[in-house]
Amino acid sequence: MEQLKLKRSSLHQRLLPDEEMLNAFGKLNPSVSERTIYFFEVWMDSRHNSMQLCEQSRKDIRLKAEKLCKTLGFLPLWDYQVKGTEIRFKSESDLAMFKINWKD
Repeated sequence: MEQLKLKRSSLHQRLLPDEEMLNAFGKLNPSVSERTIYFFEVWMDSRHNSMQLCEQSRKDIRLKAEKLCKTLGFLPLWDYQVKGTEIRFKSESDLAMFKINWKD
């Protein structure tokens, strides 16, 4: 129970919510390497739920995709990840929802 008393900023709470951290790591303070490994595995496991945003890496498209994901209530890293020109979703239904709402 001691780990539930950790003080974390509101930004940290938004990016790494307690419930998600406990489900994924069993604790609120995993090491950087533990988080890196976990989110890399999420990226690899979600390769079937991916979409190319554009042909070349463009910051404006990435920001637009991230804004739409936020509007849809998706959490970065946990529900989706963007790398270069590709976006991947943890679930097929999230990808479908994104595609329905995406207007490039």
